[in-house]
Amino acid sequence: MSIGVAFEIALGSLERNVALEVKLAGCALCESAERMQKLCAAMRANDKAQALDLRDAGLSDGALQQLVAALATGAMPALSRLDTRGNPGLGAAAATLLHGLRRLRPKVGVVLAGADSEDGGLSADTDVFACSRELLEGLTAWPTFELVEKQGANDLRCPVCNSATLKPGKITSGGNQHRCESENGCGSYFLQTIGIGDLTLIGLRRRPPG
Repeated sequence: MSIGVAFEIALGSLERNVALEVKLAGCALCESAERMQKLCAAMRANDKAQALDLRDAGLSDGALQQLVAALATGAMPALSRLDTRGNPGLGAAAATLLHGLRRLRPKVGVVLAGADSEDGGLSADTDVFACSRELLEGLTAWPTFELVEKQGANDLRCPVCNSATLKPGKITSGGNQHRCESENGCGSYFLQTIGIGDLTLIGLRRRPPG
């Protein structure tokens, strides 16, 4: 079976909303921009599939970012497993994207690129975003308990520049806004989500040092 035919079959199962597991392994998703556009559109229309197999699918960081953006905004609400192994085109940004997805969709179990067993996935307790050079607006997040400057206090340290205290802003339906506004701060701003409590990067004004 050709790669194109395999992709169309998998795409059809997504569009028809009939399969619990969708297999896109080996489908060369980055072969054309149209292929990625079709896939993201089909993902948004699917509310039944529980597993998405992207092994050896020719993913790049840019393609993965499109897929994560779709999932982060509600695509495939029944999804519980995402397998991204065997994609050498994924770089350092991939781990950041997938960790971000785990924060936004905690019920989605992710098998990381490069994991060599079924147990090589991410859990919600995994240390996240250790690589400060890979900061993605709307996806990078930190547990607020890691940012509290003094025990019993409400002040939060800016996780981007690590040299300033965040200033609370207005309260929105999605959570509490914070901004790094001190003299030595970086100007980045964040949203502390209601319920989960994580601090998500919303805007990055300048890159952190180093």
